[in-house]
Amino acid sequence: MAHQYACGECEFMVRSENDDEVIDLVRNHAESAHDMQVAADDVRAGWESVGAGAQD
Repeated sequence: MAHQYACGECEFMVRSENDDEVIDLVRNHAESAHDMQVAADDVRAGWESVGAGAQD
């Protein structure tokens, strides 16, 4: 099962089956784009579970 996180401040979105990758990308985005620090637990609380398969 993949997780998806959408930024509430802009159009950034990330989806991956690797939880650590989602957390790292969201935290890097928050810091570089919004000058914010985000805890890993906050990322986990804000993501949603989605299917990882390609859609036609």
